[in-house]
Amino acid sequence: MLKKVSIIMGIYNCEKTLTDTIDSIINQSYDNWELIMCDDGSIDKTIKIAKKYSDKENKIKLIVHENNYGLAKSLNDCLKWATGDFIMRHDSDDLMVRDRIEKQVSYMNRYKCDACGSGAFIFDESGVWGLRQPTELQNKYCMIQKAPFIHPTVIVKRSVLNDVGGYSDNELTRKRLEDYDLWIKLFEKEYILRNIQEPLIYFREDRNSYNRKKRIFRLTETKARLEACKRLNIPYLKRVGAFKPLLIMFLPKGILRKHHINKSSENLRILNNISKNNDI
Repeated sequence: MLKKVSIIMGIYNCEKTLTDTIDSIINQSYDNWELIMCDDGSIDKTIKIAKKYSDKENKIKLIVHENNYGLAKSLNDCLKWATGDFIMRHDSDDLMVRDRIEKQVSYMNRYKCDACGSGAFIFDESGVWGLRQPTELQNKYCMIQKAPFIHPTVIVKRSVLNDVGGYSDNELTRKRLEDYDLWIKLFEKEYILRNIQEPLIYFREDRNSYNRKKRIFRLTETKARLEACKRLNIPYLKRVGAFKPLLIMFLPKGILRKHHINKSSENLRILNNISKNNDI
């Protein structure tokens, strides 16, 4: 029997994207899944859309917060209702490739890893414009300057997520770093982390996203990376790389935007060329 996958998703004021997101889950080639959504105090039509699906489909559950508590609490509340062997993350404005669940479950079983991510197509209203692809094998040293996963691509064993206590809900993680803290906890317990070398989701992001990152986030990110180095016993000389967000903070936003677009676009061109060569 196919192992059950619990998809957990925090939703908040996403009325424009939620329908397409849920439909991409319903249309998966892998059938043994459940979707658990937690609305975190939406004030638009998000709850109405989510409730329409949960009323019609018994594989879809909806939790409702009266107030906005943040993503960590929303995901932890989803975990309380999860019954699957695996926990899969997904965001309310992203789309799944049709065989995403099937491929990640197969990969988890084949490589005996504890958590598995993938690459992601980057798209906006104009279509797909880029690609992100983390390296396949991950170790704790990646935490100095980056992260092992793209958060909404991750699937993890439920037993593993329970072992590390789910998502930490504190002042630091509420600053868009709930995923980063989780990766630290997985590395602390020496779990095996890998990435499938292909994109399995469409990640919604416009080309100006780098322009909107404020300096306070760069400061918080630096603090988080230094904390990771401390908790993971990274040698002091290697910790210098953790100050990268501070250096980025002083670069012109136009340069950052251009670099981000060029890197993501080049990754997409490489993937397209590989696909064309395989078709020949």
